[in-house]
Parts: sequence; C-alpha cells; structure tokens
Amino acid sequence: MKNQKSVTQVFVGLITAVMLLSVSFAFAAEPAPLTPELAAKREMVRKQQEQRITPEKKQAAVDALKAERLKIYKAKQDAEAAKVVAPITPEIK
Repeated sequence: MKNQKSVTQVFVGLITAVMLLSVSFAFAAEPAPLTPELAAKREMVRKQQEQRITPEKKQAAVDALKAERLKIYKAKQDAEAAKVVAPITPEIK
C-alpha cells in the first residue's frame, strides 16, 4: 500500500514536470514574423478597441437619455395641465 502511494506520487510529479517544461518551451519560442494577414488582423483589433464604449461614454449616454425622457414627461404634463386649466366656455350673446 505504501509502495503504491509513493509510485502514484512520483507519477504525478513526472506528469507535472513534463507539463511545466512544455509550457516553458512555448513561452521561449521565437515570435513569428509579422505577415500581412497578421498585420491586418492586428489593425482590425486595434480599431475595434478604439470603438469600445467606455463607462464614461455609457454614463453620458444614460444621462442624456434620462434628460430627454424627463423633457418629454414634463411636456406631456404641461399639455395635460393646459387642458384642465383652460376649459372651453361658450360665448353668450
């Protein structure tokens, strides 16, 4: 039982070491030369990042929409108040 446990631990250690070595070789590799396709993709990603909506832009849009809705609400309330305050009375001759 003790022998089986130590064999399992050694096996797990070896697997971990092999995986760590493979990862280190991936990071140590030379970068690939920049091809026209990669340059085009890089430029496309950069443009997409520029178009990303920042929290500040999002909050500004929310505030503008809120102000517009409040303006419409007040205009409707004023229209309703005008109907109630000034009823049409027939003119008597």
